[in-house]
Amino acid sequence: MGGKIRPLYFYVELKKGYMTSDISVLQHFKTKYAFVDEFGAFGFDFEKEGCTTHFIITAIIVDEDDLENVSIKLETIRRRYFQSGEIKSSKIGKKHQRRIAILNDIKDLPFHIFSFVCDKEKIFENSGLRFKKTFYKFLNDLVYAELRTYFTSLVISADEIGANDYLKSFANYIRSKEKPLTLFDQCTFRFANSKHNNIIQIADLISGSLAYKYDKKMSKKIDNIDYQELLFDKIFRIDYFPKDFDSFMVPEKDLKPDYNPLIANLCYRKAKSFIDDYSLSDNDETKQQLIVLKYLLFRFMNRSARNYIPTPEIIRQLNYCGYSNINTRYFRNKIIAKLRDRDVIISSCHDGYKIPSTEKDLYAFVNHERRIIEPMLSRLMRCNDIIKMGTNGEIVLLSDPKYNVLSTIIKQQQLTYD
Repeated sequence: MGGKIRPLYFYVELKKGYMTSDISVLQHFKTKYAFVDEFGAFGFDFEKEGCTTHFIITAIIVDEDDLENVSIKLETIRRRYFQSGEIKSSKIGKKHQRRIAILNDIKDLPFHIFSFVCDKEKIFENSGLRFKKTFYKFLNDLVYAELRTYFTSLVISADEIGANDYLKSFANYIRSKEKPLTLFDQCTFRFANSKHNNIIQIADLISGSLAYKYDKKMSKKIDNIDYQELLFDKIFRIDYFPKDFDSFMVPEKDLKPDYNPLIANLCYRKAKSFIDDYSLSDNDETKQQLIVLKYLLFRFMNRSARNYIPTPEIIRQLNYCGYSNINTRYFRNKIIAKLRDRDVIISSCHDGYKIPSTEKDLYAFVNHERRIIEPMLSRLMRCNDIIKMGTNGEIVLLSDPKYNVLSTIIKQQQLTYD
């Protein structure tokens, strides 16, 4: 039981986005491993015993260099709590102090969590998703698209054992995607047995733990335990379906006093519109913009304090997704500025960036930009005046029609000072 990761994986390896004859370009890719398991089952008769209100898919993301270390340490944890058995959420059940202890023990290990949460109660009867095959394919499309968007080199592993309809469907779906995206793509399949793979067991544990937050039948069984909050620092991203703004609103009692739902709603929708419009883009800059925006939205939707996110933290997310050569200047000019050019509203100050939810957030951005723009205008105005005076009015830098906007702004500045 447990032990090192065996070589029998179910996986697809993806190297995308680079068309080059220089093999050294590929050296910067750090392969990520995604170990997948799920909570819930197909079905919409919610009065029926065993019919869950939510379907949760979790991928535990581990760097290739950390695989052995994570597996060895998980084996120690598995032996401590489960002796000869697997780490399984169903075995822990409603023993929440035991569950919390196990989650706290694994939190320091180098892995991240990607989860997809589907609220089955919000799926309309005539949507077509109440047919099992369509439902599974739809989920597979979303999960696979998210993982491919984020990671340039990826190995996906899932359990081959048992009669799990969803994981069989997922395996078949990945097989159908074995088409190289570039000359350097490699796509391969094998299977893993969760009995010999501790990291897949953790995917089961996380999915089952998050069910106590989302699934209505499960959440009734606990009080004052938020497993998502407990795991927040390990969560790379949680995606939701169906997507609607109301489902992302934090409870009213948790909101800051100056929270403005009108501002929050407008800013969220502008961000969501960009994601909808550009989610299928193959352009690297746009992909980077999507990664940053989705991370800003994740923080916006999952932390009531909604603090500013420091630039290094956001750049680390880009690094983690395979974009390792992002510096601060590139981040500001090619990602944040370009998002703003496309009408995405992002507030910034010396503490970082965020999606605004208060008037204070908006004015923080205005004041931040003002501190940059006004000194620049002042320098330009002085330069124009010096040259004009020094040449006895023969050279007026801002007289060219293409500088009309600048000239108007500067004239207004002079009138204000006068």
